[in-house]
Amino acid sequence: MDITAKRLQIIALRKERWRLESKLMGRPKAMLAGPLTIRYARCGQPGCRCKKKGAKGHGPYHYVQLKVKGKYTNIYLGKKNELIELAGHYSTYLADMVKLRRLNREIDSLLVEINQSKMRNLDKLGLKRGVK
Repeated sequence: MDITAKRLQIIALRKERWRLESKLMGRPKAMLAGPLTIRYARCGQPGCRCKKKGAKGHGPYHYVQLKVKGKYTNIYLGKKNELIELAGHYSTYLADMVKLRRLNREIDSLLVEINQSKMRNLDKLGLKRGVK
C-alpha cells in the first residue's frame, strides 16, 4: 500500500474515531457499573423442553457483574427492565471503548508504516554505523 492510500485510510479511521468519541462524550446515559450477562439454565425435570436437543434452556436470566469487597460477583436482576437497561448501557459503553482502542491501534500502526517508509537507510546516505 502506498503512502497516499495509507493517509486516506488514516483519514477514514479518524472520522470513525471522531464519531465514536462523540457518542461516548455526548449525553452520557445512566448505567450500572458492571456488564450485563444473560444466562439460560436447564432444570432437573425429566421430559422438560429444556432437555431437548438444541434447546437453550429456561431464561433468559439477566445478571450484572459487580465488584463487591474486592471480588466480582453476579447479581440477579430479575425482570426489572430498568435495571436490565442500565446494565445494557454499560455493556454498550465497554464495547465502544474496545472499538476506540482498536481504531487507535490501527491509526498508530499506519503512522509507523508511513514514518518507516520515509526513514533513510544509513548505508544509502554513505554513513557507517559506529563510525564518527
